[in-house]
Amino acid sequence: AERAAWDSKIEFFLSCLSFAVGLGNVWRFPYLCYKNGGGAFLIPYVLNLIFTGLPLFFFELSLGQYASSSPIALWSISPLFQGIGYSMLLIVIGIGLYYNVIVAWIIYYLAAVLYSLPSGQLPWTTCGNSWNTPNCVDVNSENSSLVVDRSNATTPPEEFFNRKMLQISTGIDDIGGVRWELAACLVIAWILVFTALIKGVKSLGKAVWFTSLFPYLILSILLFFGLSLDGAADGIRYYITPNLSRLWDIQVWADAAMQIFFSLGPCWGSLITLASYNKFNNNTLRDAIFVATANCLTSFFAGFVVFSFIGFMAHSVNKDIEDVIVSGPGLAFVVYPEAVSKLPIPHLWAILFFLMLLSLGLGTQFSIMETITRIVVDAWPGHISHRVVLAVACSLMCLCGVSMTTSGGMYVLQLMDNHAGTFSALLTGLVEVLVVSWVYGVDNFLEDIRRMIGWTGKGRLYSFHKMYWTIIWKFVTPMLLTVILVASALDYKPMKYGDSVYPAWANGVGWMVSMVSVACIPLVMLWKVVMRGRWRMISKDDHWDELIKPSPDWGSAEREYLRTVEDKKCTEMTLIA
Repeated sequence: AERAAWDSKIEFFLSCLSFAVGLGNVWRFPYLCYKNGGGAFLIPYVLNLIFTGLPLFFFELSLGQYASSSPIALWSISPLFQGIGYSMLLIVIGIGLYYNVIVAWIIYYLAAVLYSLPSGQLPWTTCGNSWNTPNCVDVNSENSSLVVDRSNATTPPEEFFNRKMLQISTGIDDIGGVRWELAACLVIAWILVFTALIKGVKSLGKAVWFTSLFPYLILSILLFFGLSLDGAADGIRYYITPNLSRLWDIQVWADAAMQIFFSLGPCWGSLITLASYNKFNNNTLRDAIFVATANCLTSFFAGFVVFSFIGFMAHSVNKDIEDVIVSGPGLAFVVYPEAVSKLPIPHLWAILFFLMLLSLGLGTQFSIMETITRIVVDAWPGHISHRVVLAVACSLMCLCGVSMTTSGGMYVLQLMDNHAGTFSALLTGLVEVLVVSWVYGVDNFLEDIRRMIGWTGKGRLYSFHKMYWTIIWKFVTPMLLTVILVASALDYKPMKYGDSVYPAWANGVGWMVSMVSVACIPLVMLWKVVMRGRWRMISKDDHWDELIKPSPDWGSAEREYLRTVEDKKCTEMTLIA
């Protein structure tokens, strides 16, 4: 059957943008920028974009488009290393499992906001609710200044998040029962994903118009309003004031490298899959530059929005900025909800904010699920329906995700977040770049790209282009990925969430999650060797070639494209005659 394709180039561009611009752009980058020297952080950030993020983005878009295949099927380029594709499949399944639980949280908050409309008061603004503890301190209350011991004090938004929504237990040892409201929100989240992808790339191409562009509309509205708030200027000053002395700290460079890597999302298989739906001669270098740059500019832009509200909140409660700012879910589900509760018409701002988070989360999740579905469809022996695979994948992942809607579910989610797509993605990406650059040959790959895009290969500019990408892909990007891997390993600490320290067995499970995907690479290599005649092949000259060199399937998309072009020329000549 003919492979599905995007209806237009803009759909592919928006799908990549929607995939890359996710929740981390709003809740992680602004904090890292503030923590690592303000405006000075942009220096290591941009350098890592140029030498790590952009090369990997261009690499994977070109690989997927030339092969017109998803991550398992495309390893006809070097069959021995097909395990890289299986590794990507397991990585993206792990990420998709917990990412949609965060989408379920956003749906829960949206429902809570709508439910509280008749009362005229957001549900996380006061301490007098059934879920609140005696330690709850309402900073807006006139009596809050009478509280002397604030060491154990908590705010209403903190208690709403931890005690109302999560009903969080004491640790991962205490999983507790399922939170049925959260489980229902999770089912809704998976129904949204299934509905958006029901027609595969055709329906995804329509959904990304909303998930990619709507967040920019909301961010712009929030920024316009945020700048008018008291204290906003102080917040933005904290955000961008450069502290160049921080550039001497190796951790600043490590943070920049990891943020670029995990923000753009290479090595998950999604970029390869999205590019595989392109027309064969699409310019992947142009798209890589545009999307990677737009992703980073979005992160920087989101920082102005976040810090204008952080500055306003610090001003409102008479605290310093550093006492208010946090990273991760705490920013989206605690700090920001508290800030919007202090605005006029708080329900409107809360709905807008959580709709923006919903579109950011779903945009990434749509691409993740399309990747999983397409990998299985492409790798399945014989024909299997895209819709059947999607329905089975959504159902099974929804069932698995229920474990993260229990009272101890937050601890499971943190375990998955720390291990599903971190170390394993870095290692898989490193092997992927090394195999294509050294085993298949970077010159061969660049020649494939040249023919695919339609460059002539002549002139000084192309000579420089070829030399640049040869050096980058053979040496610079593998070296930087190795540095990030080492920095990640050195920075590793046993997991902890809040006051709960994970037991040794939980850390062990985390490392199993990391290694099970990476283990696919050597295991598939071993299987291929055994299937090709066991170890006798080592002594024979030609057998290795069958596994290491491209199989006859490699380049089939190019041959099909050339046939189409030739047929078109023949038709035109016939009409002229």
